[in-house]
Amino acid sequence: MPTTPRFILFISALVALFTFAFFKSPSTYWRLTMEPVIVVGGGLSGLSAAHSVLEHGGKVILLDKKPALGGNSVKASSGINGAGTDTQTRLNINDTPQKFYDDTTKSAGRLARPNLITALTSNSAPAIDWLTKNFGVDLSLVSMLGGHSTPRTHRGTGGAPGWAITSALMKKLALEEEKPEQRARILKNAKVVKLLQDGDKVTGVEYEDGQGQKVKLEGPVVIATGGFGADFSSTGLIATHRPDLIQLPTVNGDHATGDGHVLITSLSSHSGVLIDMDQVQVHPTGFVDPAQPDAKTKFLAAEALRGVGGLLLKKDGSRFVNEMEKRDVVTAKMWEVIQSGQGPVRLVLGMQAATELKSHCDFYLSKGLMKKFANLQEVAEHMQVSLKDLQGTFISHESFASGQEKDPFGKTQFHNSDIKVEETFLVALITPVVHYTMGGVLVDEQAHVLDASGKPIPGLYASGEVIGGVHGKNRLGGSSLLEAVVFGRIAGENAAKS
Repeated sequence: MPTTPRFILFISALVALFTFAFFKSPSTYWRLTMEPVIVVGGGLSGLSAAHSVLEHGGKVILLDKKPALGGNSVKASSGINGAGTDTQTRLNINDTPQKFYDDTTKSAGRLARPNLITALTSNSAPAIDWLTKNFGVDLSLVSMLGGHSTPRTHRGTGGAPGWAITSALMKKLALEEEKPEQRARILKNAKVVKLLQDGDKVTGVEYEDGQGQKVKLEGPVVIATGGFGADFSSTGLIATHRPDLIQLPTVNGDHATGDGHVLITSLSSHSGVLIDMDQVQVHPTGFVDPAQPDAKTKFLAAEALRGVGGLLLKKDGSRFVNEMEKRDVVTAKMWEVIQSGQGPVRLVLGMQAATELKSHCDFYLSKGLMKKFANLQEVAEHMQVSLKDLQGTFISHESFASGQEKDPFGKTQFHNSDIKVEETFLVALITPVVHYTMGGVLVDEQAHVLDASGKPIPGLYASGEVIGGVHGKNRLGGSSLLEAVVFGRIAGENAAKS
């Protein structure tokens, strides 16, 4: 065989030409190489799974039934939990995964599942590190939310953390799709209607494209379709498992209809099972928009608003609950107030608290969900209560914060409690709303979907709100984004290696 420089140059040119043609043809590339991992759902968990697949050498196809990615993840407004993070160390916050585990177990109650809680909490600091270092997400601030024993909910200095985190992952995945290797593909307006099987093994999906055509894809599957907090049909999952909530408003987008729950339980053989389906979190603070007070879908009033010092007041201007309690406790107290005719319930923030969450409050004000008052006198007039009584509420709260008196509702964590009568106040009407579905698909700590006997279903993984058991009977604020990232990363890695 000739080995002259001219011959070697010729062969090199042929190899380069073949390589270029090969990678410029997506259909050839995807057909001739290993099967991609198929991720169903384009919210934060699906995006985390997709990036994890790429990090572990695989290829990925991400499908979403909507024309845009993001899901409910982009709406998350309080932050993402992490225990033992670099940010906490910088801020001299003493926290550990064990403390986070204990708080989560206490919140989950009798439905706590130690293996899932351990996976969530032990991977929380690595999740924060992954987001900041791999995607440049600003998570430099830490606040304390209800049910936590220490500040651990991370957010940035800009807008809503859900959007900041999810959009960063969306942008990077779009860039991956544009690369010549084309190891990532994103299919929008693609509704998965069936999981494909070969015996007990899940081998792919069948989806409907934007033109109604059915298309099949082969590969291991990660289901990350979210919860069912907007499934209010008469035969839907809320009607089936929590009919008492059917009349409540929701903060979920219309896509949250439990598609993944149905797909996994509809397998022709070796199907998955659902657990804790009656555990639906009703968040205490959804905004009542004065322009549309009866709207079924509402904006969430971030729990961080209470974390920075917002107070919950009855119509007479008095408090009725520890604002830093767990969501289920605050919601129950709100129902007592409303049903006894002592509503509506208002959320009131002083200037210091509003400044700490300025980007949030500016957004709420722009939407007409909060109203600004020049001083406490104007707030009293708006609420039709005496200034003396309303001022007494804030004076008492400050006394509790300073330790002079004990709060009758058991509050021990106070923030921005020094309120002046002449400062600016923000006020909003709030109501309980369907927020998060703790129940869902049974998985193990490695994100394998399990059958009724507890055995993994080959080729099938799930992550995010579609899975059940991570939060038990109550989810702590800041753990939804964390669950999405932690279990998305785990599912993506294991699917890539399968």
